[in-house]
Amino acid sequence: PGSPSQHIDITRAKWIPYTANTTTMTNQSTTTGERSVLALFMATMFVGAGLLFWIQPMFAKMVLPLLGGSPAVWNTAMVFFQAALLAGYAYAHWLSRCFEWRTQLIVHLIVLGAAFWFLPVAAAEGWVPDAKSIPVLWLLALLAVSIGLPFFAVSATAPLMQRWFSHTGHRHAGDPYFLYGASNLGSMLGLLGFPLLLEPNLGAGQQSIAWTIVYVVLAGLIAVSGIVMVSRTRPDAATAAAISKPPDLAERPDWQARTQWILYSAVPSALLLGVTGHITTDIAAAPLFWSVPLTLYLLTFVIVFARRPLIPHAVAVRALPFVVVLLAGFCVWKSPVALLLPLHLLAFFVTALMCHGELARQRPAVSSLTVFYLYVSIGGVLGGTFTALLAPVLFTAVYEYPIALVAGCALLPVSGAVWAHKSDIVVAIVLFAVLLAAHRLLLAVVPDRAGLFIALFIVLLALIAFGRKARPIGFALAIGAILAGSLIVAVDERTLDRARSFFGVYRVAETADGVYRILIHGTTQHGGQRNLADGGIAPISYYAPDGPIAEVVGRVQSTLAAPTIGIVGLGAGSLACYRRAGETWRFYEIDPLVVEYAADGRFFGLVPNCAPDVPIVLGDARLTLAREAESRFDLLVVDAFSSDAIPIHLLTREAMALYTQRLAPGGVLAIHISNKYLDLRPVVARLAADQGLTARLGVKAENAVAADGTPLPHASSASMWVAIAEHADTLDRLALGDRWSALPTPPGGSVWTDDYSNLLEVIRWGGLDIEK
Repeated sequence: PGSPSQHIDITRAKWIPYTANTTTMTNQSTTTGERSVLALFMATMFVGAGLLFWIQPMFAKMVLPLLGGSPAVWNTAMVFFQAALLAGYAYAHWLSRCFEWRTQLIVHLIVLGAAFWFLPVAAAEGWVPDAKSIPVLWLLALLAVSIGLPFFAVSATAPLMQRWFSHTGHRHAGDPYFLYGASNLGSMLGLLGFPLLLEPNLGAGQQSIAWTIVYVVLAGLIAVSGIVMVSRTRPDAATAAAISKPPDLAERPDWQARTQWILYSAVPSALLLGVTGHITTDIAAAPLFWSVPLTLYLLTFVIVFARRPLIPHAVAVRALPFVVVLLAGFCVWKSPVALLLPLHLLAFFVTALMCHGELARQRPAVSSLTVFYLYVSIGGVLGGTFTALLAPVLFTAVYEYPIALVAGCALLPVSGAVWAHKSDIVVAIVLFAVLLAAHRLLLAVVPDRAGLFIALFIVLLALIAFGRKARPIGFALAIGAILAGSLIVAVDERTLDRARSFFGVYRVAETADGVYRILIHGTTQHGGQRNLADGGIAPISYYAPDGPIAEVVGRVQSTLAAPTIGIVGLGAGSLACYRRAGETWRFYEIDPLVVEYAADGRFFGLVPNCAPDVPIVLGDARLTLAREAESRFDLLVVDAFSSDAIPIHLLTREAMALYTQRLAPGGVLAIHISNKYLDLRPVVARLAADQGLTARLGVKAENAVAADGTPLPHASSASMWVAIAEHADTLDRLALGDRWSALPTPPGGSVWTDDYSNLLEVIRWGGLDIEK
């Protein structure tokens, strides 16, 4: 009061004093013209955001089969999308600062037109990954040459439209950040629409054409928006008053503010990829499970940038400690996915909501709008790069997810409290030490109940950590100590080695008595060996002599003198020990790290002792089998997994057609479908029926037990297999045992293809009981 208000001189883009009376304008009701302008700009941002988040899962699914269906495909693609988004925001910032309005419109229309030459969307021709190439670099290059320019052109829409809107003279032009809500709403609909509407009804080629058509619509909307902006821009006092800075927006940002923008955007970005990788590792690498976390991520932007947020920022700040403590308390329990998955998503959502709420609270005046989005994008790229590119190199386990969660706790805004204290480190160390000591003690005293007691103890420690929430650094360190202890406590076997590749995290573990040695990928074992008293070894787990696949191999060997056998998926090499002299075997494996574990003899002797001369073909099985037109197998075993998830592109009509082409006359196909969360029986049944084949289901429902009834979980595991042949007589000749039964084709449903898959119809949220 009593001093000149600060307004923007739109002709020079700098602050000038202005003293005119603006009461009349600010109190006017919105005119029809203003409503039309607002609708136009909101529609443009909505369509642009929808295109951005439609092309992401669409193109990632296109290239997923080229890299074995690895969950890392999506995280790597997300880093590219974030980097392209940063480039688009930098371009928008450069355009708005260096050119007048008409030139901005012309330049951007030229960029949009140039991008049209890369459409319709498709993977660049001739791009097939070499077994010796680095998957991350290959994928980033493929993304760049295939969709780099279209994605870059569309990504500039949000900041440009908001900047242009600020010059339309609209009464809300001084604070256009609320338009970001329309942008993220379009993003959410693009994401959810892909797995729920587009993927089930349109093939990849049809979606590509549809995307191109909507792209042309976007270009038209941008052109009209630019024309409206240019026509409404007036360097007069009334327009300057209309875009005056609201009192809650910051002045020109300093480096401290810019650093906070980076931090508050980097943590949610890192968490997004961390929680997505956690979900897709055990269930499936598919658009449905890519979309859910990203939708929650975008929803937080919609909420915090709304003119009246649905969830106040203070609620998110207060809720974060409760949610993180709850998650830390449950980390050690092997809970069903129906409980643990929502908890992980809730912790991610609340953390992102808190961080993005701080971004909205610290947003600058409209003159620094493009700078703001530029730094937010930088933070997103840094968070994604840490999770998807650096963490696999730095860590041998998935530590990046808890690290990002701890970082979110450290960023809690505090008022009237000490941010950190020198005792915080000491308390964290004590919590970690007490947790490990309690773990050892309880295993020694009450081994049968140790898991329950340890979980309750962790809950107690989490409550202690919660008492330190007034100091964010101390609270973060305490939660970090508990999460670190939980990771150690959750490992029952003695770990001999741990390593990580583009395709996942591997661990070689041995039981305390040294009898069983297993290979674990993610959270699921992938075979191993039993060390016999006489120095010999024997296959265990799903591949034990009393399992379904051992029976199939034995029956094929008994009916043919020297069968040719192909195995898709090497694992620890357990099946190699069923090979007999004179037989021709061939393994197919996509991950060089798995080949190293199975074949070099350091940890597993199955391949070196039983089949040292068997060739191991490196690369995705579908690509390598397609190149080997001369290969014909009497038995082809499909046993490829990513943790507990079977790559979807190995269970499609195209894949089944390829398998049958590679079978010799009278050949048998065996597919391993054991899975904790997906019931794949109807999927395989429909595929077999679609090809006119006969299928039978073999189930081993129980794990092995010792003579005294003690469980031997590694000796012989419950498993589920499907044997498929062209004629029923072929399977009849095998004389499979009582555990095998016909696999009927369920009514309804559709055959999975490379263009279509529906996980919702086969997922079992409480876990799948093989005995049922």
